[in-house]
Amino acid sequence: MNFDPKKFKKLLNSASKPPNPKDTKIKNYYVNQEYQEFVAFDIDFENVDIALRIAGLLGKRASKFDITSFLFPETNKIDYIQFTVFEINDPELLKFLDEI
Repeated sequence: MNFDPKKFKKLLNSASKPPNPKDTKIKNYYVNQEYQEFVAFDIDFENVDIALRIAGLLGKRASKFDITSFLFPETNKIDYIQFTVFEINDPELLKFLDEI
């Protein structure tokens, strides 16, 4: 992982634009730095606009990340979207994260 996970979480929280900073749309933020370095987090499907904004931010320069959708049990309705971010390759975004 080539970015600071704490600073990345601050960026994600600001990208979700909550009226109250404590009401972030980023759920289950998890950092794994032992085996395979990554950051994972969820966004409820009702906030798909935020998920698309974050995907656009990460996809700008072919960063290494996965997006997975999880369904409600025994339905075809999407419950939440999970991001797993391994590496950010956008030099502008990395510089911005360093300055946070």
